[in-house]
Amino acid sequence: MKHQLSFCKCILDSVAPPSELLEMCEQSLEKMGAVFDDSNVYMLHMMYQAMGVCIYMQDADGAIRYGEKILKPYSKLYPPYSLNVSSMYLKMGRIYMTIQRHSEGISALKKAMAVMEVAHGKNHPFLRDLRKEIGQK
Repeated sequence: MKHQLSFCKCILDSVAPPSELLEMCEQSLEKMGAVFDDSNVYMLHMMYQAMGVCIYMQDADGAIRYGEKILKPYSKLYPPYSLNVSSMYLKMGRIYMTIQRHSEGISALKKAMAVMEVAHGKNHPFLRDLRKEIGQK
């Protein structure tokens, strides 16, 4: 994971500063928003990219803003036990926890866990770790 983050940082830094990437995402969203609804796959993809840049820049508020826009359409477009939805809840839960919004964080982590229990089984090591993480908060 650490190597992967270093690789991503290297790529981001070689392309453009993160603030410029976020600006490009926002400009794209503005232009596409004139044509597409927020639940459009292209809009969701761009919001997801913007969220990733916000996370990279440690802008929790920006990441939450995009993540909250993504979650509702994801929950409608993907099947009930989709790991894509679970992954978004997991990210959002951890971001909420980082900025001391514990009740929202716990709620999101529990939603992620409910999906993962079906997808992976209740005894999966990842779920044991997640239960510990929730219990510590």
